[in-house]
Amino acid sequence: MPVDFSPGSVEDITAEWLTAVLAARYPGTVVQAVQPGTIIRGTATKVRLLLEYNEDGHRHRLPPTMWFKGGLESHSLTDDMLIVYAGEAAFFNEVAATLEMDIPKAILAAIDPATNRSFLLLDDLLARNASFGTALAPLTPASAAVLVEELAHLHAAYWMSPELKTMRWLAGGGSLLQSCEVLLSRETWERCIRLPRGKFVSKPFRSFEKLREPVLRALRTDVARAHCFVHGDSHVGNTFTTPDGAAGFLDWQSTMHGFWAHDFSYFVVTSLSIEDRRHAERDLLDRYLTVLAQKGIHLDPAEAWLEHRRHAMYSCSWAMCLPEWQREEICCAVAERAFAAVEDLETLDAWC
Repeated sequence: MPVDFSPGSVEDITAEWLTAVLAARYPGTVVQAVQPGTIIRGTATKVRLLLEYNEDGHRHRLPPTMWFKGGLESHSLTDDMLIVYAGEAAFFNEVAATLEMDIPKAILAAIDPATNRSFLLLDDLLARNASFGTALAPLTPASAAVLVEELAHLHAAYWMSPELKTMRWLAGGGSLLQSCEVLLSRETWERCIRLPRGKFVSKPFRSFEKLREPVLRALRTDVARAHCFVHGDSHVGNTFTTPDGAAGFLDWQSTMHGFWAHDFSYFVVTSLSIEDRRHAERDLLDRYLTVLAQKGIHLDPAEAWLEHRRHAMYSCSWAMCLPEWQREEICCAVAERAFAAVEDLETLDAWC
């Protein structure tokens, strides 16, 4: 009996479906039983799966737990969202293995070229006792430094590389600019500014145009001078750490051919408390530049600081994050940090 390329709901992630998709890469594998565990709903749907295999599945050393990630939400089948999901699958197929970074292994990353639907089956970081970042628990400067080094490794890997232009799924600045041009709408603004996060939107940005246009200007400018591979969504909620001191980034669905400061500033602004960011951001930038220099990439520190000031603007887009995508308490925490940062860093003046 044929199975659909991608499930339409959590209930469709059956042993039969998993057998069909896994056996194509891991011959002879039969999933004898599957039990869904934790389900996380947001931009995409993530489901922890507990699996039992036949002997061939064990011979391939398939893990007893893994995560399914795909578009199972009410907003998932729009063209924009299909591009987002497919971009992450393409990242795991084409880029992940080339990076000197701690990234979860993709057991399977599949894209249907006829429909652009896609899904991922990923290693379970819980098996490594990993903990996951949240805006409700800011990182210490020391923990942030480890992840700043990871960003430097990421950016250095394809710095000014012609290979990036061959990755068609990265064209046009990636999915982030395209999605923001749609999602940062007046309707979303009117909805979000009335929520508790609205009290953190500072005076210079308390209108739809005054917030939307600076955010889009930063993204559009980066498209024009894109020079490296960029994570795109490097906020604290997309990070993990392990007991052995390793750390890395998750959720590669907004990857871009972009500009380094987008990742750096977005991470620093969202990940640290306001006070820690004020005291540590220059040191973190120095650490980032040092790692780049070790790889033969030298940036002027004064110019880099200016770019950090400018790129703090993107974090303010959390004021217009759809409530279906993030809990309000998280949006409040990030919005408070973001608008404090653009005031401290005089971000609007930095663009003059």
